Amino acid sequence: MDIKNIIEKLGKLIDPTDAFIDISNIATLNDGDEFLLSKTAVILSIINIEEDKTLKNQSFYIADSNDQSTIDRYTHPTKHLIISLLFSSYNKDLSKYLDGIDKLKNIINFFQQNTSLYYKNDGTELISYTTYLGKSDVDKQNYTKIAFESVSLSIEQLSQMWSYLGSRYMPSVLFKMRLITVQVSTIEEESVVKEVNINLWESNKDDITGLLETKVHPPIE
Repeated sequence: MDIKNIIEKLGKLIDPTDAFIDISNIATLNDGDEFLLSKTAVILSIINIEEDKTLKNQSFYIADSNDQSTIDRYTHPTKHLIISLLFSSYNKDLSKYLDGIDKLKNIINFFQQNTSLYYKNDGTELISYTTYLGKSDVDKQNYTKIAFESVSLSIEQLSQMWSYLGSRYMPSVLFKMRLITVQVSTIEEESVVKEVNINLWESNKDDITGLLETKVHPPIE
């Protein structure tokens, strides 16, 4: 999956008119934030990327959906990522403080109604569950589910997070985005082992007269 593409499309879903969401690194705002003066902004930032440990133990081998006699072998298992998304209300104009809070409410409402979204594997779409349900069964196979989970932090955790980001506290909401997959498609096709021949020799396997028994597993019926 293209993480950059997903974040951009997510911003467009939440803010279709591009009226209030800026995608930027909240940790660098103090370096020069003049671009935020023109509108009440909610800053969307990625503040952490981690591997989903619950999905770490995977097979290196996946059956070919078109030919069950072959398997697709990946050099490494697919990485499933959890990406932490922080939406922060920020504006230099203090009179617009409550406007930013209202924008955060809109974001909370969006994720309350969309706990999951569906990303088309060719990168062209990120759609809601309702839109996904309208797709045919064939089309649904071209989409991957992305789940969202709200994260509540204690005062101590908030303090640690904003200290880690090098900034003072801003009204914000935090969500975890699950099942972003990363896989470089280096694939080798191999035939599936269907049977094993076992030869039992008396001593020298090169001496045909010493062959005692031949077994085939599974047995030929």
